[in-house]
Amino acid sequence: MAGLLKFISAGFQKSIAPTQHKKPKILKCYSDAERKLERIISNSDLVDSGRVHLLGLEALKLKLGDKWPGLRNRILENLTKIVNSHIAEDDVFFSRSDDEHIVVFSRLSEAGSRLICSNILRELMEIYLGSADTDCLTVKTAVGRSKGEMLFEEKSMDSIYKDISVEEAEEEIRQASQGETKFQSASPLQELPYEVVYRPIWDVRNQAISTYMVNTQSIDRYKNISRGYKVLADPSCIEAMIGMDYMVMIDTITTMDDLFQNNFRAIFSLPICYETLFNTDMLQGFLSRCKVIPAALHKYISFTLINFPDGVPETKLRFIISSLMAYSRGVVVACDHIPQNVSYYHECGVKGLSLTYPDKPVNPTAYWKQLALFVGKCRKLHIYTALENIKTEEDLILSKEIGVNFLSGEMIGPYVDIPGHMTRVTWQDLVTK
Repeated sequence: MAGLLKFISAGFQKSIAPTQHKKPKILKCYSDAERKLERIISNSDLVDSGRVHLLGLEALKLKLGDKWPGLRNRILENLTKIVNSHIAEDDVFFSRSDDEHIVVFSRLSEAGSRLICSNILRELMEIYLGSADTDCLTVKTAVGRSKGEMLFEEKSMDSIYKDISVEEAEEEIRQASQGETKFQSASPLQELPYEVVYRPIWDVRNQAISTYMVNTQSIDRYKNISRGYKVLADPSCIEAMIGMDYMVMIDTITTMDDLFQNNFRAIFSLPICYETLFNTDMLQGFLSRCKVIPAALHKYISFTLINFPDGVPETKLRFIISSLMAYSRGVVVACDHIPQNVSYYHECGVKGLSLTYPDKPVNPTAYWKQLALFVGKCRKLHIYTALENIKTEEDLILSKEIGVNFLSGEMIGPYVDIPGHMTRVTWQDLVTK
């Protein structure tokens, strides 16, 4: 299974110079970014997963006494090296303070992750004390939350060894490390520079900008704009596409968290490509990352499936959609052409179907007739329709006449860096602006 949270680390390290070292780094400046990361995790399902642990250096600090201030920097540097040698590329390790450091594991069970944390602390104490007192060596595991703060259960290393089968935990760790390379995703920092942008979507019935379509965008030195997977150095690289999906999700969740702290509300449509979900392991890897999404945000998120080929078995698509529904208000499929078998999507549990109006349709009249039939089929099956790339007033009028539910494009509004609050926008506002 793919790891859990490298995308968090990548998302929060945008202000940090890229590094060639692929292992997670301890974040030593206890900034708003780290506090924000802790706040998101503390309000997510991860807290109850047994994979969030706190490494406390209080015992080491106490035993070192007056030596601690002079050794502090070296201890934290060695802690980084030891952590990097034990945890997976997609695990995350960040600091609350000099004394407390949190690690979130991507694949391991509570037993396996407790064992690794114990080994990390033991190695660190052996370096500076010559030996480790396993009775006073403790690992704290997140077990719940109170008022947005994580609550931890503390266990000594001796207790951990008594409670788990060390052999089974070590075998789990070994298998997880073997799977790491198989499902390794490329770091967005290794790709061309791009940013996450948001395009407003107009809700026709409620006459409001209620939703924002999430995308990526890059602008080259000639002012050419690329969006979506085209911003990647190699748009055909599956690992890079998957890495982008992870990065976009955490960037959006971070933005939503900021906005919601300030009482802004909007729905966000998050893209996921077929490559990210195409088999059980990849799907489970993505779902494990979804655990970081605070439950309060689920009803403001929809997932849009991108590049899903025709012919995906109904049972497979239904399973993907039902799995994603645990973290969202619904799942939309972006179609490359007007689908004929709308009932297939209805049976799979799809909430909406999205199309992009061609820049230069071969026969506009025929296209709008086909689109009207398609919209009618969707309406009967209670599937909403969305149409992108609405550039002219004529497109806007025709879309409304045939009953499309959601519209986006130049007539609605451009991509923006920061999305806004849900806003009422009337038909008159659109046609007269």
